[in-house]
Amino acid sequence: YIFSDNEWFNKVLIGGFYFILIPFGIGVIMLNGFLAEFMVGMKNGERSMPYWRNTKTIFRAGIRRSSLSLGLLVVCYCSLFFLSIPVTIPGTVLLLSTAITLNALSMTGYNGITPLVISLGLLLTAVSIGWMWIVVGWPLLIFLAMLVQVYLLGVKKN
Repeated sequence: YIFSDNEWFNKVLIGGFYFILIPFGIGVIMLNGFLAEFMVGMKNGERSMPYWRNTKTIFRAGIRRSSLSLGLLVVCYCSLFFLSIPVTIPGTVLLLSTAITLNALSMTGYNGITPLVISLGLLLTAVSIGWMWIVVGWPLLIFLAMLVQVYLLGVKKN
């Protein structure tokens, strides 16, 4: 489904750029907006992902879907700066994967244990091996895994 879009690489590339901006908050909003629009299009039977140039629509959808992610980001900053809790790579990987999965679940609803296990495993793998890549490769891999996760959780059971 994702690769049937002729512009899938450009859309994943821009998504990877927004993934880098997660610490500033705008990345969370734009990624969640894109994933929400992706889910709506998928449920409406569209065969392509939304365009990033629809920034107003994506931003509005992202604002509605980002309260959980932004709250988690605030908790991370508070624990890092005020409580001086050290941040480790495995802890960050686990926290990031859990946050993305919770966000995908809030968008798609619960669709059974198998898609949840498969998508969480895929995302954990992407996040844990992704940090070893160059800066550009890591966000692209994780954003692609996010798209696959939303697809697996959102596709209707037959």
